[in-house]
Amino acid sequence: SIVTQSLYTLYIVGLNMILALFSADAVTVLGIYYKIQSFFFIPLLGFQQVLLPVISHNFGAGQAQRIQQTVRFAMTLSIGLMLVAAFVFLLFPTELLTIFSSKEALLQIGEYALPVISLSFVPAGITIVVTSYLQGIAKIKLSVFVIVLRQVILLVPLAWLLHFAGLNAVWWTFPLTELTTALVCILFERNSIRQINTK
Repeated sequence: SIVTQSLYTLYIVGLNMILALFSADAVTVLGIYYKIQSFFFIPLLGFQQVLLPVISHNFGAGQAQRIQQTVRFAMTLSIGLMLVAAFVFLLFPTELLTIFSSKEALLQIGEYALPVISLSFVPAGITIVVTSYLQGIAKIKLSVFVIVLRQVILLVPLAWLLHFAGLNAVWWTFPLTELTTALVCILFERNSIRQINTK
């Protein structure tokens, strides 16, 4: 949690600096996005705090099957919540933006940005569950690696590379980052499950 919160500040600063190269409205759209997405991500992060001790307890008790059942349930819940969030952002970008501003230039940017960013929600939900799972089975280094991969190695550097293709390209940083991280998480999860089952 400490690593996540510390890196969050750094990557927000990095993204703001990149978006500021285009316009203040682009920076504002990012701020609006983070305010709205918290309605969906905060419950999921709260669920993550509940999930961790359940997995840890069953890991200590050697209950591999219960761990797998817990992860499957958590994945279903997480993906379901993120699908709802994605549909809200895909279907109502203008309505969400006009809560904060009716400026035409801002709406033009945001109406493209929010649907694109929403494509990252389901992979992000998978990542949140798997990082909790890895912590719960004492794979702390892997969990920290996933966080660093997502927030340091991929997000800001990828945004910087994509900014050369224009502002619209920068928003694709979110789905590309989350999809890559989710694939790495799934790989780590599969390998760790095999290790637990062989013990």
